[in-house]
Amino acid sequence: MRIIICGAGIGGLTLAHALRGQADVVLLEQDAHAAATAGYRISINHEACGALGRILPTALVEELRSVSDTEQAFRQFTVADQRLRPIAVAPEAEGTDRILAQRQVLRVLLARDLHHLVRFGATVRTVAEDGNGAAVTVADGSVIEGDLVVGADGAGSAVVASLPGQPPARDLGLTGIAGWSPLGSRFGSPGAPTYLGAGPALAFGPDGTGVFLSLYGPPSRPVSSAHTATVPSGPALIWGTIARSDRLADTRNAPPEVFIQQALGLLGRWSPWLEQHVAASDPALTEAFRFRAADPSGPLAGWTPGRVTALGDAVHAMPPTGGRGASTAICDAADLAAALRRHLGGRPLSAELAAYQRTIVPRARSAIRESLGPVRIINTLRHRPLQLLARPLLGAAGALGARRYGQRQWQV
Repeated sequence: MRIIICGAGIGGLTLAHALRGQADVVLLEQDAHAAATAGYRISINHEACGALGRILPTALVEELRSVSDTEQAFRQFTVADQRLRPIAVAPEAEGTDRILAQRQVLRVLLARDLHHLVRFGATVRTVAEDGNGAAVTVADGSVIEGDLVVGADGAGSAVVASLPGQPPARDLGLTGIAGWSPLGSRFGSPGAPTYLGAGPALAFGPDGTGVFLSLYGPPSRPVSSAHTATVPSGPALIWGTIARSDRLADTRNAPPEVFIQQALGLLGRWSPWLEQHVAASDPALTEAFRFRAADPSGPLAGWTPGRVTALGDAVHAMPPTGGRGASTAICDAADLAAALRRHLGGRPLSAELAAYQRTIVPRARSAIRESLGPVRIINTLRHRPLQLLARPLLGAAGALGARRYGQRQWQV
């Protein structure tokens, strides 16, 4: 069986690993190489960690863990106010497995042993299928034929566009700006909130601005230049602002220095510590991106099973605010691989693909809804009367949380 996977992102690469030695796999990827990817730290949850453990070679899983932060760096999640005082703290359940990986590093590690299967620089234009197979047309005009085409090419998927009954992801009207800022010593900086040492945080301002914060520590095992050249060599703050797109100038063709200035423009009444670190960010590691999401109440994976299917954000795009996108794609890949193995064992392909589509929908709806929670808060605060009400309420909640959770500052 020849399977063409369109997209060598986290989900597509996981699927290729799961099918190695069982099918003829071809990976088509528009990026020039595996490290040519945007993004920062991604959270791989307990379910996805289990899937990777079953799919990847043990040595590769151990290497991934050695260059990532594990569950000790995610013992809780904090919601804070604009002065970075904690409002609520949600601890992780005891025994929860989690990997906090840098997206570039994870992608390069997953692609390393699959280099002979990946055709980089191949942008998928169209997909056509008939009763016997499917064909992918690439931007250079070449046509690649197979028994099954899998869309793992993210939101706006060219593959999913060929599937009737699957509406595209919608633009949420929000723009994220994210970057890395060096820390003077390992997790030590005057004015830094102590809770970041136990896990990431999401802070809200009364005007509807959101800010994601997470600490990065250099791995115990050096990350070589063969993995990626853009991961900081020392401790760093990973930050990301979230704001309505109409509050920002067009970021599509702007240089990264403009991204930093726009982020600072959103943080005028925030913590001075945060402003200082955003201003000190490396422009080369700063990006802007629009938020998109599928409708969690609408049809998901509702196409008639045939010779084309899909996984991850291609099916159920979600904003990064829930930290669920990569984990959901990994679990989709594991479920699809299991369905294809059953088909290779003699079960009808259409029946197995139908079962796969039913399996992924509940998980996708849950992940999208969780990811849209912070989006609803930001959109609610776009109205001036609510902003005036939110300012004293957030201030009071932050003051109460600071007393409840014993908020302090790090000392250098």
